[in-house]
Amino acid sequence: LRGSGTTNPWSNNNQSVAAYIDGAYMPFSSLLTMPLFDMQRVEVLKGPQVALYGRNATAGAVNFISTQPGQDTEGYADITANNHSGLDFKAAASLAASDTFRMRLAAITQQSGGYMKRTGAGSLAGFTRVPGIVPGIEDTGAEDGYGDKDVFALRGIFDADLSDTFNANFKLQYGRDKSELIGSTNANGDRLRAFTPPNDAPYYDYDNVEPKTDTKQISAVLKLNWTVNDLVISSTSSLENMSRTYQIGDFVPTRIAEASFDEDIETKSQEVTISGETADNHKWIIGGVITQDDIDYFRKLTSHDLLLGELDTAFVEKDKAWATFGQVDAALNDTLSTTLGVRYTDESKSYKGGSIAVNPFGVGVVDRVYPNTAGDGIYGEPTYDEGNFSGKAALNWTPSENTLYYFSVGNGFKSGGFDGSGITEPSSFTPFKAETVWTYEMGTKITAMDGNFYFAGSLFYNDYTDKQVIALVDLGAGFPEAIIQNAAASEISGIDMEVKWRVSTPLTFSINGTYLDTEVTKWDSDDADDVAIHLGNELPGTPKLSTSVQVDWNKRVSDSSVMNISAWYTITNGSYRDIKNTEALRSEDSQLFNLRADLTFNEKWMVYVSAENIFDKAYISSVRSLVGMEGRYYNAPRTLKAGLKYQF
Repeated sequence: LRGSGTTNPWSNNNQSVAAYIDGAYMPFSSLLTMPLFDMQRVEVLKGPQVALYGRNATAGAVNFISTQPGQDTEGYADITANNHSGLDFKAAASLAASDTFRMRLAAITQQSGGYMKRTGAGSLAGFTRVPGIVPGIEDTGAEDGYGDKDVFALRGIFDADLSDTFNANFKLQYGRDKSELIGSTNANGDRLRAFTPPNDAPYYDYDNVEPKTDTKQISAVLKLNWTVNDLVISSTSSLENMSRTYQIGDFVPTRIAEASFDEDIETKSQEVTISGETADNHKWIIGGVITQDDIDYFRKLTSHDLLLGELDTAFVEKDKAWATFGQVDAALNDTLSTTLGVRYTDESKSYKGGSIAVNPFGVGVVDRVYPNTAGDGIYGEPTYDEGNFSGKAALNWTPSENTLYYFSVGNGFKSGGFDGSGITEPSSFTPFKAETVWTYEMGTKITAMDGNFYFAGSLFYNDYTDKQVIALVDLGAGFPEAIIQNAAASEISGIDMEVKWRVSTPLTFSINGTYLDTEVTKWDSDDADDVAIHLGNELPGTPKLSTSVQVDWNKRVSDSSVMNISAWYTITNGSYRDIKNTEALRSEDSQLFNLRADLTFNEKWMVYVSAENIFDKAYISSVRSLVGMEGRYYNAPRTLKAGLKYQF
């Protein structure tokens, strides 16, 4: 959000944008890999958050809210097919068993839809640098349409009024993902010069392994709400458990640095809030939350053709956090109001693990390249503990019911921690620092023309200390890892805007966009050259411009049917993956055009078609660098969809 996020791939790294699903905090991006379905709404809060959504939210927060059961019996079934042989099916139904008990069941399955072309080992099948000792490459064979989805998820929500003042809401969800993974193509061959890609065309995967995942995830959330006089006491208890194994290749047929993972992640939280409203229209809330995260991680890095061995990395990490917070919204007069929020957070983390060289064939040189991993390997048990006060103040002026002007200032906090990549040096056990930010924002929201015109715009400035950024660091022998480092000082300034104009009864025009300017203003290092390399650089993952233009046409075409046609065009500038602003690791500018049309008839049936990336443009969306090899990820090719939905 607004140029700040997390591009680190490791499972134990918290995000800068706090994500909540039905009130439960998701501390790691890996917990967000299951599909979102049957959603009631999505709330996006930009800028550092403090009170309810304040944990590790230096960029903002996103709250995903599932559709809740209602008093009426209703639901839908929706099936969609696409031109990549993909098939999605979604269904949901609500049932009220009585006046006080309601339930809703929802499910989704996604099958096929891959568009990658895998070449397999090809002429390198059987290749080995040490014949008779190191087994040759096993050819997995060529395959078109790789990247098929195999996803299933089921959710139940049960809502009960236990009394006139006490409500209980329980959600239980199960998800399974056995999909093939979309890999990257190769641009410059392998480290051994045994392989050269035949061309630089997108959507080609030259790995000899088949990237895929096997993931299971269980979510449970219990919400209790009790009204006592003018107070509302709320409790949210949540449990999230995910186990997954997956493997990724090194985007060449040879076995340079192929990785397989085995991860178990569990997070538990308990939050209690008390809220109320005074007679003079002051709204307030106070609360506290306790969370615990457990991570069990294992990675095998296979290098049978380069280092003739393997590097195993394993760790167990336990994170504990607690926080107290409060917020008040006070009306100063008929047009002025203020919002004040404060939060104290305490985070503690313990890490136990390290890496060891494995020499299965007796000829490996992993321990020579990484001497610390020889013998019993390198092992450590570091800890991290830090507390932080954060706060936010805002002044709101509403000269009319259709106009709002506001100014806010606040600071946010994102805890430090441990890098989740390969451990090969004692310094790798040193935790990276916490990230803090002061943010200043002013803006307006205006509704005019009898509600047919809406404008929102804001100017903002974020001043970061020790922002956590991605750096590619050579662990040895040209093996770079994506390591978290702290930029001593950096800043993001920008403007975002949203316009929605209902031009006529059937026609609506919308545009939204964000322009950013980012810079590293200080870099801590004893090496003057290292400082010079970083000062003035753009922050990773921050495109200067991202904008979207949309046109919607909605009209009743008969007494029983309504047609809607939407077209939207998006522009996104490229951005660097790393803090050194390596040009080879920069994504490309992209321009994508999409269309959708649907026809609803008899208020029950809907048929629809859509075209995403209608001009079939391919842009580099991300770049991997590995042992001098370059792998490129691309956006999806043209995707045509057609579907049928029945509502009751």
